[in-house]
Amino acid sequence: MEPIWGVIVLFCGIFICSYGNVLFRFVLAFIGFAIGFSLVMWLGGSIDVVLRVVLGLVIGGILAGVLYMLVKFALYIAGGLLGLVLMLAILGLFKLGGLDLGIFGWILALAAAGVGGFFGHRLGNIVFIFATSLAGAYFVVLGLALLFKLGIETEEPVALIGTAFPLVLFLTITAISGLAQYQAFAVRQRFLR
Repeated sequence: MEPIWGVIVLFCGIFICSYGNVLFRFVLAFIGFAIGFSLVMWLGGSIDVVLRVVLGLVIGGILAGVLYMLVKFALYIAGGLLGLVLMLAILGLFKLGGLDLGIFGWILALAAAGVGGFFGHRLGNIVFIFATSLAGAYFVVLGLALLFKLGIETEEPVALIGTAFPLVLFLTITAISGLAQYQAFAVRQRFLR
């Protein structure tokens, strides 16, 4: 089960990191699919493997379609995504320090997504770069952890980057993706003037 999940999430993460700012409408669909599929994998542990994959594909597809259609709210979605992934990274740091917040961590993550969504449009188009580089890096780390059994905890989203190696990998991929997307953004802005 984990190799299928790992390949899907890794592919989605690479696409999100690479094309986050350029093809944001399609990136929204990939984000929706990765989130929907991953939620089924995390929450459906007692369901049969084949049924879980089919259910993951269906729910991921539905969420992909919904986010694809919500492109008019792209700045709000990107802001919410930015807040969510930043809070997951901060909670990972707490976990690295030995503090597990449990359900309170999930409440903080949802609150951060709401605050990020509220302020997303105020950041302008640069929020796409931040949000997609962070989200793509998160999915890449999850996919690599599922495929190669790197000793990274994959059972809980909050604990994914709760140790040193996945945190460094996450930050490195985020920096590379963010810089590449920013350069593409700057070039596009020069040609639009």
